[in-house]
Amino acid sequence: MGIEGVGARVARKEDKRFITGAGRYVDDMVVPGMKHAAFVRSPHAHAEIKKIDVKKAQAMPGVIGVLTGKELKADGIGNLICGWMIHSKDGSPMKMGAWSPLAFDRVRYVGDAVVVVVAETKGQARDAAEAVDISYEELKAVVDAPKALERSAPQIHPEADGNLIFDWELGDSAATNAAIKAAAHITRMKIVNNRLVPNAMEPRAALGHYDKAEDHYTCWTTSQNPHLARLVMSAFYNVAPENKLRVIAPDVGGGFGSKIYIYPEEIICLWASKKTGVPVKWVADRTESFLTDAHGRDHVSTVEMAFDKDNRITGLKVDTIANLGAYMSLFSSCVPTYLYATLLSGQYD
Repeated sequence: MGIEGVGARVARKEDKRFITGAGRYVDDMVVPGMKHAAFVRSPHAHAEIKKIDVKKAQAMPGVIGVLTGKELKADGIGNLICGWMIHSKDGSPMKMGAWSPLAFDRVRYVGDAVVVVVAETKGQARDAAEAVDISYEELKAVVDAPKALERSAPQIHPEADGNLIFDWELGDSAATNAAIKAAAHITRMKIVNNRLVPNAMEPRAALGHYDKAEDHYTCWTTSQNPHLARLVMSAFYNVAPENKLRVIAPDVGGGFGSKIYIYPEEIICLWASKKTGVPVKWVADRTESFLTDAHGRDHVSTVEMAFDKDNRITGLKVDTIANLGAYMSLFSSCVPTYLYATLLSGQYD
């Protein structure tokens, strides 16, 4: 078919701006009147919020606003959702705990956002954030997934009894058990797939701008899926009607799946922009990224593989405990289910 046909080399058009430093990321975006946000985050893995005192922070130089979860709820901003319903093998729906973009009664991981400060400069916002006084009553925490299911484990969400969100199954249980029972050889092992955090070149960032004259919102965000972000923020989080919300994803410096989610910070920057009357930008530092980006893996699996006398695989049975963290993120339910169980056999028949 010639040099222009299927399989021909196609020159990449985007490389020049990246290798010459001409890429444009969210942190490069500047809107007239733009101010900066910093978050006050929980130092505890699990605790009750007893009191929040923002008076000292409000009086500090450059501070424009100090906002809490109670104000967020009063304005009708919704909880974050998980967009993929999983039913347990008994037919019951998954039991997802509530996740407010700003915690107002209880925190459930180190880094849970409690207060947002908006100020003239990033430094002023961070200084004021340190001046916010929050009283906590620390509670027992659990960080080991199998231990979270023990009867003595602390209850993390009232909606998920025993910390079990779903007990899901895929495949033919009877046929698999029969194959294992009739096997000439069975290999059994325990596999721990360790927890990991993605580490993109560009940390997550968001710039929210509410235009009062047009009654319109714009969000610049480090997103792998801006169209979904627009839909979810309008339909589920009540940030704005979809026809009054624009979401822009400029250059994104790596994602690895972690930037396909919608996070609290995008929602809060848009909401805070309307509350304070100024465009609001937030850019994570590396510590915030490690604490708040969606983590991966953390599976503990018990595996049985059955073979016949000719060493052909006749059955595979895998029982996995998957740590879904303090809260269910947008696609968290599909990762250890339909994006996992369907791939376990790999290339083998």
